[in-house]
Amino acid sequence: MKWLILQDVFQKQNIMRTETIKLGLIDRLMRVHEVSTLQRMEKLITQAEMESRTKKSLEAIDKGDVLSMDEFSKENMQWLKKKYTK
Repeated sequence: MKWLILQDVFQKQNIMRTETIKLGLIDRLMRVHEVSTLQRMEKLITQAEMESRTKKSLEAIDKGDVLSMDEFSKENMQWLKKKYTK
């Protein structure tokens, strides 16, 4: 039980730290006036987002938490039928 409480506290602190970092970055970006600097920052953020998505995708593949194209197609067709036959 103590472990779960500690884990919860750590998770909340980590979330607060993450939010603090985000707010700090926003504040710093608001003080940047050079368009070229903002464009570089945008590229870096895009690169970080893509790397994060790639990592999550690879982890999902390793866990087997993926659909084949055939399964996806069947689920998509079922969803479309359900959505448009109400």
